[in-house]
This record gives sequence, C-alpha cells and structure tokens, in this order.
Amino acid sequence: MGTSGSRPVPVRSPVPAGKVRICVAGFTLSHHTGRARKLADAIVKAQPSKYESWFYFDTKTYQKEFLPVLKAELPPDQQELFKTHKSSPFCWLEHADGTKDAKGGRDRLCEWAIKEFPSDDTIQKLCATQPSLVEAWVDEAPGTAASS
Repeated sequence: MGTSGSRPVPVRSPVPAGKVRICVAGFTLSHHTGRARKLADAIVKAQPSKYESWFYFDTKTYQKEFLPVLKAELPPDQQELFKTHKSSPFCWLEHADGTKDAKGGRDRLCEWAIKEFPSDDTIQKLCATQPSLVEAWVDEAPGTAASS
C-alpha cells in the first residue's frame, strides 16, 4: 500500500494482553486529526498500563489507499456504518483479542473519551473544545505501540 513519495504504513502488531490500542489515521494537515492525535496521547499518558497508541498520517494515500484497506478489516456492521466515511481522521480501538471498535471521526472519539475518562480534566478539555488552526500541523511521531 502506498504510492511513490508516500509514508509506509507502520505495522500493527497484536495488541498486548490487558491493553487497548487507540488508532488514529488521517491527513498530515488537518486540525481535527491533530486534535485526535493529542487526545490519544493524553489518554495514553493518563493510563499507560491500559492504553497504547498507533498513528498513520499521509495526505497522499490516506483516503484512496489506506482507508479502504482498514475498513475491510472491520466487522460487517461497522463496514456498513462507515462505508461513506472519507474525512480525516478515522479513529478506532483495537483489542488484544483482535477485535476492532471503529469510532469514526474525532467527534466520536471524543464522545467515547468523555464517557471513559469523566474525571480527567485534560481529556475532558480536549473533548469539549474545538481544535485550533495551530493543530492543523499533525505531529507525525509514531505512537507508543511496540511496532511503531
């Protein structure tokens, strides 16, 4: 997967037992993608023994090459739910048993995080506020997953 000049897709190894991997993929220039990345980082920082992160950002291949392959990995009901999703980012959770729980865009990742971390002020603030234009330049550093 990938055209000339595109970033290689990092390997997603199996999720370690007892952890959930927060995955965010999207364009390299997107304030919603930048905020989703910040949110995933905040969750991992808050609970590193329970969560890890994985990221893929490439404006050239995200929509036409990466996203269709990823969607094919989802369970049939989620494939149907997200079949028209083309915006950036696309967020999902991966579990140690191999299951995937697609969230969709940053807004749905925020909805999940608000419920999961009700007493974490940093996470709540990232979810309650809109991303700024400064966040459009996505931090492309790898996530915390061992294969990143």
